[in-house]
Amino acid sequence: MGVNGIYGLSGSGLDVESMVKAGMLSKQNQYDKMQQKYTKQQWEKEAFAEVYTDLYKFNYTTLSDYKLQKTTDAHQASSTNSDITATANPTAASMSHKIEVNAVASNAYMMSTQSITRVRQAADEYDNDAEESSIKLQDVLFKKFQMNVGNGNGDVAVFTDRFGAETTSTQDVLMSSTAFSITVGDGSKDNNGNEITKTVSYTYQELYDGKTFNDLVSDINGLGLNVRATYDSTNDRFSFYNKESGADNKVTLKVGSTDENGAALTDSAKSITSNFFNNLKILQSKDGDLYDSAGDKVNVDTTNKYNVSITKANDSSTNGSYFSTSGNGFTVAGADATVKVDGLTYSNLSGNKVSVSGVTYEWTAATTGSATVTVSQDTDKIVENVKKFVEDYNKLLSSLYEKYDEKRPDKTYEPLTETQKEGMKDEQIEKWEEKAKQGLLYHNSTIGKVIDRMRDSISTPIQGLNSSYNSAYSIGISTTGLKGQLTLDEDKLKKALAADEDAAYNVIGRLSSEDDFEHNGLAQRLGDYTIKSISDVKDYAGTDGTKYDDDSDLGNLMKSLKEKMDNFKTMMENFEEALYKKYDAMEVTLSQLGTQLSFITG
Repeated sequence: MGVNGIYGLSGSGLDVESMVKAGMLSKQNQYDKMQQKYTKQQWEKEAFAEVYTDLYKFNYTTLSDYKLQKTTDAHQASSTNSDITATANPTAASMSHKIEVNAVASNAYMMSTQSITRVRQAADEYDNDAEESSIKLQDVLFKKFQMNVGNGNGDVAVFTDRFGAETTSTQDVLMSSTAFSITVGDGSKDNNGNEITKTVSYTYQELYDGKTFNDLVSDINGLGLNVRATYDSTNDRFSFYNKESGADNKVTLKVGSTDENGAALTDSAKSITSNFFNNLKILQSKDGDLYDSAGDKVNVDTTNKYNVSITKANDSSTNGSYFSTSGNGFTVAGADATVKVDGLTYSNLSGNKVSVSGVTYEWTAATTGSATVTVSQDTDKIVENVKKFVEDYNKLLSSLYEKYDEKRPDKTYEPLTETQKEGMKDEQIEKWEEKAKQGLLYHNSTIGKVIDRMRDSISTPIQGLNSSYNSAYSIGISTTGLKGQLTLDEDKLKKALAADEDAAYNVIGRLSSEDDFEHNGLAQRLGDYTIKSISDVKDYAGTDGTKYDDDSDLGNLMKSLKEKMDNFKTMMENFEEALYKKYDAMEVTLSQLGTQLSFITG
């Protein structure tokens, strides 16, 4: 429509819209050509983004395995004892070894030796439970536990069972004060050589509210130590263990001297905590015998549910409490392993594993005995890996050649303009653009350089090797056809490995002390060249096909063209506005002439 919206009033019959559109046709054609050029650059950028991704993955994922000695110089180890296994790395010599396991490493471990003693078992002994509880800490700590509602200051009257006798005493304590505190350690030490311990403590209120065995287990396991606690509800037993084996890894359980905030623990709280551990009946078990926290062999009598009697095996005296209120408790250590490999003894091993001369030996925690371990080259594994190297190389090279050799269709298939898309279905547009995107990288110099580098990496012999196996061809890798695809002669590779165990590694994975192209193996060469190619692609087309402002050559071209298009678009809008003004003025003039003519002719 015109600027003033009055054309056509003269009755001139002029089609102003068509005249403006015709006047804009030349300008629109110029803009469409710029838009098509921009679209092709964008498609080219997207195509290069795929190349960048392929090169990046090839270097940082695919080639990384072939640079490792274990890939092309793999060894295997067999053992005469199924309980003693071995793994050989590439540095291991092909020979036999003798291993003797004299002692195994174990974890520090302690557990309840019997079902847990509960000092309260009848439902009428509860103040805050309607029926008997079997997993609450209350059951082990108190004969009777009642809230004293007679005073209003939040106190509680606690009737505690005194461990070792069926007597009780009544105490009034603040609900907010600490009733229970245990100290846990795993054998680790701080910079001053002191054992690192942590505390779990509960107030009377928390115990009254129903803290359970499972709560205690969770809180111990959440201390950040290697000590782990478990409660077996089926057998009604606690156990504690260090998840790491070895003599330096321990389980320390003690009656706390402070709560978790560092405040001194009352004698009552110490007594309650001591009773808890004693009622758990946690003893050290070794070779079928039981030992107390001092390491003395003991006999346990639990005929009275309120009185656990511990008698030392070599003494008639009875110790009614083996977790004392003075802070004593258990510290149980794991054990180290001791083995002999080829006549040399290795002791103080925290785990059931040792590595000697490129061979790692492992044995089960229940194993003692000996084995003969034979190390040999794993020829089948090497052949499999070299075959995969050839496949990975061919896959990337084929992908590059596919883009490099793909020709452009005839010039009919250019990017569609917006006007052309208006007359087409979505399926038609998709097929057209698929055709128009073909050949965007045809004989592109950047792609050609990548291909040349890949083929050069394979064809050039490796310098500095004191062996006749110093090229891809010498170990059975050769090229076929004009596009440099590789093939592998597996029999030739096996013969090379039989003559020189290091043949495959030297040709493929070797990283020389000179670290240059001529002295490095194929994988190292390809890696160095791929990094250069990645840089070239990034400089030319960037890394992301969706961006044009990334300072790449192609990105800068697109950015410049986009600015030109924006300016041209503004000029077109101004030109179109001028045309409408021109035709509006003509309409006004024609209208005035028509009025005058009507007046004259009366």
